[in-house]
Amino acid sequence: MLDSPSRTQVIDLFPVTTSSIAADSHPGFQRSGNEDSFGYSVDADSACSLMFVADGIGGNSGGDLASQFTTRGLLSQWRRFVAGRVPAADEVASFFREALENVNRTLHQINADQGTLRSPMGTTVAALALLRDQIVVAHAGDSRAYRFRDGGIECLTEDHSLVQKWISDGTITPEDAKNHPMSHVIYKSIGPQSRLDPEIRILDRKHGDKFIVCSDGLMCHLEDEEILAVMLRVSSAEEAVRQLIATALKRGGHDNVTVVCSYQA
Repeated sequence: MLDSPSRTQVIDLFPVTTSSIAADSHPGFQRSGNEDSFGYSVDADSACSLMFVADGIGGNSGGDLASQFTTRGLLSQWRRFVAGRVPAADEVASFFREALENVNRTLHQINADQGTLRSPMGTTVAALALLRDQIVVAHAGDSRAYRFRDGGIECLTEDHSLVQKWISDGTITPEDAKNHPMSHVIYKSIGPQSRLDPEIRILDRKHGDKFIVCSDGLMCHLEDEEILAVMLRVSSAEEAVRQLIATALKRGGHDNVTVVCSYQA
C-alpha cells in the first residue's frame, strides 16, 4: 500500500550526476513553482538502470504533489523489484504496468475522497529501464523518451494528447499543432482516471546508444533536430542536461523543464 502524498513529504529537486547519468530540473521563468519531478537508479555496471520524469498537470491542484508522489512510489517499488538482480525485459514491462497502476490507484482514490475529480491531482510519466541489450519504455501523457543512435534521434513515445490524436488521423498538421489552443490537453495521466493502462514498449539497446527522458517544457522550445544537435556536440550526460535546459531557458522558459540523460560514449 502506497502512502498518500502530503506537503510535509515534499523533497527539493537538485542536480544529480554519475559517470553515465545526469538529471536536473528548472521551474522556468513564467511559473511560480516547479511541478516536475525526476528519479533514477543505476547499478555499478549499468546492466539494470531506471530513469524517469513526472510532470504534474498544470493548472490543477496538487500537480507538484502528484509528480513527487509518483517519483517516490516508482523508485521504492523498483528497488524492491530489482533487489540486486537483473530482470528480463518482459519482467520489467510487467513491473511498469503494476507499479504505475498502483500509484494511479492511490492518487485516483485521493481525488475521489477529496471530491477533486473535476480538477484532479495528476501527473504525466515517461520512464525508461536500461538492461544489457534491451530497453523498456513506459509512459502516460506528453512527457517523452528519446534514443540517440548512429547520429540520429528517435522519439520512443507518442504523446497522449488531443493534438497528437488529430495529427495521427490527419485532422491537423504538425505545424498547426504547435500553436493550437488545445496543444497541452492530454487524455492519459496518473491520477484522474481509475485505470491508467500505460503504454509500454520493449526495444533493443546497442553499445553507444544515448537516451533522455524529459518533460514537455523542453519540447515547447526545441524541435527534435535541435535536441539532436545538442546531443551530437556534448561529451557527457551532465553537459547534455545542462545545455538542453539552458537552451530552453534562453528561449523563454515558458514551462518547467526537466531532463534525465543516460550517456554511454
